[in-house]
Amino acid sequence: MIDYIDFSNRQNRFVTLSDVSNDYLSTIEKIAKEDPYYPSYHIAPHHGLMNDPNGLAFFRGEHHIFYQWFPLGPVHGLKHWYHVSTKDFIHFKDHGIALYPDQLYDSHGCHSGSAFVEGDKMHLFYTGNHLTEESVAIPSQVYGFLNEDQTISKENVIIEGTPAEFSNNFRDPIVFKRDKKYYMLVGGETSKNKGAIALYSGDQPNEMTYHGILQTNFKDAGYMWECPNYFEQNNCGVLIFSPQGELNKDKYQYNNVFSVVYCISDVLDVAKSKLNAYEYIELDKGFDFYAPQTYEDACGRRILIGWLGNSKSIYPTDQNMWAHMLTLPREVKIEGNRLVQQPLQELRELRAKGQDLQTNHQLTSRSFEMVIEVDQEFEIVFRNEDNETVVFSSNGEEYCLDRSKMTQVYAEEYGTKRYALRKQKEKHQIRLFIDSSSIEIFCDHGETVFTSRMFIKGMNVVCCHGVTGDLYPLNQIVKDTKPDFNI
Repeated sequence: MIDYIDFSNRQNRFVTLSDVSNDYLSTIEKIAKEDPYYPSYHIAPHHGLMNDPNGLAFFRGEHHIFYQWFPLGPVHGLKHWYHVSTKDFIHFKDHGIALYPDQLYDSHGCHSGSAFVEGDKMHLFYTGNHLTEESVAIPSQVYGFLNEDQTISKENVIIEGTPAEFSNNFRDPIVFKRDKKYYMLVGGETSKNKGAIALYSGDQPNEMTYHGILQTNFKDAGYMWECPNYFEQNNCGVLIFSPQGELNKDKYQYNNVFSVVYCISDVLDVAKSKLNAYEYIELDKGFDFYAPQTYEDACGRRILIGWLGNSKSIYPTDQNMWAHMLTLPREVKIEGNRLVQQPLQELRELRAKGQDLQTNHQLTSRSFEMVIEVDQEFEIVFRNEDNETVVFSSNGEEYCLDRSKMTQVYAEEYGTKRYALRKQKEKHQIRLFIDSSSIEIFCDHGETVFTSRMFIKGMNVVCCHGVTGDLYPLNQIVKDTKPDFNI
């Protein structure tokens, strides 16, 4: 019997890869990948905990995806950056660990950050975390670049500590360029416990000068703004961020553990450090969506990938030594005054032969896509022989995702149902993606999206009322051999 690390002792969350054996890693990987809830076509960790996507970029003909990873257990511990890449979102190269916490400034974790591609170079930025002997967290914003061998070289600390207006909750840099000047946004919490974003600029990507707090017209948006992401499309500026703290929630919005919001405005006025935005809008209505990033590919598409999880819930898969996955890649566009999201076209290549959807459809796979037309009132019930269910339905006025009768109900303190007002009340197409223990639902032509985990042991039937369409079993994504972790 292997002795598992006891993470109730929080000090053990800073155990390193070099402190464990290859046998330990092989054992926990076997447990993780034999879990029937482990996904087939989503990116998930070999073992341990995955969280934020980082450094998303299209570079040298490939989509590059990094993500936060604590290898040794399903808890938030000593964070590394893991790296995979793909040309088609079907076949993936596994490059292994790209960032290790091996410097004083990141000795307690390489936290989230982003990429900026310029010509033949991929610049990378992340937050290094160092805890003092008094357990004070000192953040540093760090610059690096991608090497030919797909590792990251750390070049220098751009920003040490925080501006005077901010607390030590200060992280997640993102960089964009305008008129030969580089601009950096960093999320944070002010000394007055308000969420805010800091603006920097520089003539070089590794040299930044503080300009002040990015001004908006938002009245209230939590105590901490994480994972800012900014891009420009259709002569508009789009800011996405993940506010922590209570928002003005009601039945239809801001009911997740922490929500993700966006605003569409004029382009960011860098001279005045101002975004002329008054309203922010929830990006995803499901239970499990956080910390998304976007990037532009060679076709000019704006692609979004998020974390399919949250930081407060204890998930049923934790007992099998893995936690969380990334969302499907989605193309995002501005339509009117809203962002719409649709799964990338490439994902159609995962489809096996389609099946006409039956009223009581017997499932041959636990990983599948549904492409359906829905009536004004409809109901879709995913269930097993014990009548344990997840239900997605509409009464014509609203959608409801109900996971109150799953095999393993969890995080009940955050609610078991999510609602959204229906934008398209006439018959229209909805797409659903189910992958063992996740569900992603795209409604209203992509304006309304639900992303959630779902746990139904032995799910074998989907029952449909007011629904017509097709069901496609989906094949696994293809991954090459996992590299050694050089322990």
